[in-house]
Amino acid sequence: MQEQELIRRCNANERTAQRLLYDQYAPLILSICRRYIGSANAEDVMQDSFIRVFNYLAQYRGEGSFEGWIRRVAVNTCIRHLEKAKRLKVDLYGDNMPEYAVQPDAISQMGANELLALIDNIPDGYKTVFNLNVIEGYQHKEIAKLLGIEESSSRSQLTKARKYIQRSLEVTQKVVL
Repeated sequence: MQEQELIRRCNANERTAQRLLYDQYAPLILSICRRYIGSANAEDVMQDSFIRVFNYLAQYRGEGSFEGWIRRVAVNTCIRHLEKAKRLKVDLYGDNMPEYAVQPDAISQMGANELLALIDNIPDGYKTVFNLNVIEGYQHKEIAKLLGIEESSSRSQLTKARKYIQRSLEVTQKVVL
């Protein structure tokens, strides 16, 4: 079924079309939710994301990719969930992780699950900005507007997220050695 036809049928409340859309995009939305929320509540937030997708599907105008629109809905749902849980905090002071030297090829030696676990352990404020910028491709101006922070805070959070990842790799390597 063509995408526009699927959208039209979903808007007409055809359950089979809605199930097709859900089945097609559930893995994508779940992966987004896991990156922002963590594994524990990711499925609940994914369900909330789909509720929003179906509630606002009539507002999709066909501008840009449909997948991009769905990604944006999922990201916004994750951010609202973090705000509601009071987990989305901008850290203006930094972290207290020890400094070690990291091997240049440390990330290339990690598996996908290890890398996702590393990202999952980043504090929520850093992780949200990291995901928005590095994974989703948002610019700092967009992130600032989305999160209600200054652009400089977005840049700072991204720097801290990268530093946190680097230090986590350093600590992991030191433990392994």
